[in-house]
Amino acid sequence: MLNIGFIGLGGMGLYQCDAFNDTRGLKVFAGADLAAASRKKFAAQYPTARVHQDHHDLLADTDVDAVVVATPSAFHKPQVIDVMRSGRPVMTEKPMALKVTDCHRMLDVAAKTKQKLMVAHCRRYDPDWGAMAKVVADGTLGRPILWRHMMATVFRVAPWFLDKKIGGGPMIDGAVHNHDFANLMFGKPEAVQAGSIKLSKSSAVDTATAIVHYPRGNQMMLSWSWGAHGSNAFDVLGPRAGLTNGTGQLTPPKSDGDRYGYWCVTDDNRRQRLIKYRRDGKSMYHRQAEHFRDWINGKVKRCNTPGTTAIQAVAVAEAIFKSAEKGTTQKVKW
Repeated sequence: MLNIGFIGLGGMGLYQCDAFNDTRGLKVFAGADLAAASRKKFAAQYPTARVHQDHHDLLADTDVDAVVVATPSAFHKPQVIDVMRSGRPVMTEKPMALKVTDCHRMLDVAAKTKQKLMVAHCRRYDPDWGAMAKVVADGTLGRPILWRHMMATVFRVAPWFLDKKIGGGPMIDGAVHNHDFANLMFGKPEAVQAGSIKLSKSSAVDTATAIVHYPRGNQMMLSWSWGAHGSNAFDVLGPRAGLTNGTGQLTPPKSDGDRYGYWCVTDDNRRQRLIKYRRDGKSMYHRQAEHFRDWINGKVKRCNTPGTTAIQAVAVAEAIFKSAEKGTTQKVKW
């Protein structure tokens, strides 16, 4: 049994606690948060867990085997470094950090301390997006590929998400999932063209549109806003066919029940067919917790979402911000 300590007990921290608590071989052992209300809620949900205000006190507890960091993004670098220097493996929430230079510092400490650093890019553990990646990889859509994702909402959760220095806004906190998954599907990102407008009083960029270029002509187009009312549109396009989430105009067999999820492929003759993937009741967060456990225990030799990969998603976000500010195409560098 691995005793897991959690730094950051807000919304995402407690969500991670739930996933780890439901995963065999893991125990929610301790938690730390500066906010009294968060500590109180954590203690109520996990009455046997040890509760701390300062994360240094949690790290002083020799019974803690590994740590999850789920604090606002600006605090990931110093806290992850503290964990690794304490001699423990760590999984940090995404984004890895707000700057590429901070990611490099974290990787340097990981190398020096020889500690494992995993980043919670949960979509790599999602059967839904995994099924999309398989369709892209098997050539069903043809090549090159254009992945489009447009979404808009008026963000009314914690204000730090739209603070430029703490959360960074949707293009690094939310769309970082897309950045990372596009890197998985298409390879190393090359360049970005982007523009932004402000639709709220936030200090972060709340609304932006970007085209990210990848090898062999593949592209990702994002248009995200946390400052406007709108809808969510998501598709993957190729010269042979297009892919959308759901069943399209088709009806799945009744015998499938709730055991499967679906993507719909529409070819250039407007014929549709379903791509289905099996649901086993595990969320991507449970699968992520299992992978962290197995990596720590040596059951898997290679991490699916190490810091060395996660830095590339931060680099895409950084290039988006620079392109939007300067009005020029920016190379993605890390």
